[in-house]
Amino acid sequence: MKYNPNAIKLMMKDYLSMIYENDDESLVKLNGYIVTAIDGSNFILPSTEENAEKYGVHNREGAEGPVMGQLSLVYDCINKLVIDTCIGEYKHSEQAFAAHHLHELKETLRQPTITTFDRGYFSMRLVDQMMDDGQKFVMRMDNQKLKRYSNQVASGEDKTFEVTFNRAQTSWHRNDRRFRTKLMSTTYPLRFVKIPLIKAETGEAYDEVLLTNLTPEEFSLDGLKELYHLRWEIETAYNVLKNRMKLEEFSGIKERLILQDIYCCVWLYNLTMLQIIEGNEATEIPQDRYKYEMKRNISIAIGVVKTYFIKALMSPTQKERRASMKQMNALILKHLVPIRPNRSTKRKASVNKSRRSYRYTY
Repeated sequence: MKYNPNAIKLMMKDYLSMIYENDDESLVKLNGYIVTAIDGSNFILPSTEENAEKYGVHNREGAEGPVMGQLSLVYDCINKLVIDTCIGEYKHSEQAFAAHHLHELKETLRQPTITTFDRGYFSMRLVDQMMDDGQKFVMRMDNQKLKRYSNQVASGEDKTFEVTFNRAQTSWHRNDRRFRTKLMSTTYPLRFVKIPLIKAETGEAYDEVLLTNLTPEEFSLDGLKELYHLRWEIETAYNVLKNRMKLEEFSGIKERLILQDIYCCVWLYNLTMLQIIEGNEATEIPQDRYKYEMKRNISIAIGVVKTYFIKALMSPTQKERRASMKQMNALILKHLVPIRPNRSTKRKASVNKSRRSYRYTY
């Protein structure tokens, strides 16, 4: 209880900053950019009055539901690392989280980045922040946002507009006179792209609208499609954190212990991914031996890192520490799992039988 969880977050930030600084040449980029995504996910908290008052309760159909909070990440979609973590109230603004993440991203990484957003994140305040800071972005847009421009773009087309705002169009920001004045006096060169897609369930054709400050020379229309598709990796990261690493199964009910658990869980995820990256660089998987393309088994890797990394830290001699690290890397390299394309069978949610979650016992 005397350990400040923010110390864990600060150490993780410094550690990642060092990784991105020292290992820049080995990092995978797209057209010279680190591709990141920002997204949030709700999580269940232990049901105490203190947590309910601080984070909020999910009410459904008039009945009081569980105590919940919101977790938000900025994620490196190609190198598979969590760069920043925010925890807040269940109904905390996603855009406010994003503004904080973008500031941390600028402080932590010296490399140029492209940040991708889902449709709920659009706001001119966020766009203005990124353009002021020289940060590149791709946003999935709601059809009703900036429709005076997006309506001029046909399906499969790609147009850049000088976006401006008048007094009527900035009435939403009338309580912030300074930002409203800036909005009305600034011209934003923004690119609108309409990507034609077909719904798999119904076969119905529709258009996905993307907003970006990337130029056609930097990314073509097909390049933007590939870029935005990478955003799905953050959903995979949430799946690993919540379902394989049991992020919601806390070791205590107090807020301080909950925050410690979450930050440690994210750091363990990053350590595991770094070990997998290091293993892939050192030993290439002999794909010609297998029917399917293979990858390292992340579930086993998490368990291996949990066991051997602690042993490596706590061993009394350097020889024992090196032996633990060597054994850890050998086990990660040994266990592979196939990448089966077009998997349609849904996996059953796993149940952690080794311990009971505090959300069931309190």
